[in-house]
Amino acid sequence: MIDTNLLQQLRRLVGKRVAYSGHACRVIEILDSEKSLVLRCEDRQPVIQGNQFGEATRRVQQCHTLHLFDENGELNPVITSWLDPGQLR
Repeated sequence: MIDTNLLQQLRRLVGKRVAYSGHACRVIEILDSEKSLVLRCEDRQPVIQGNQFGEATRRVQQCHTLHLFDENGELNPVITSWLDPGQLR
C-alpha cells in the first residue's frame, strides 16, 4: 500500500496535464495495488485497441503506466517533479 500522505498528494495530480517523454499527458489513475500512476497521451494519434481475441475494435489514446518507486524504494524522480515541493516530506 502507498503511504497515506503520498497518496493524498498523488490524488491531486489526477486530471492534471503533465509532460512525459516530450508529450502532453494527463494523469488519469493511481493504481494503489501496483504502486503505479497511469497517464494518457493527449497530443499523439490514437492507437488501435484490440479486444480479448486480438481483433481491432476501436482507436484509443495511448496510455503509459509509471512505477511510483524505483528499485531502491525512492519515489520516481519524474513523478516527484510533478508534485508540489512544499508538500514533499
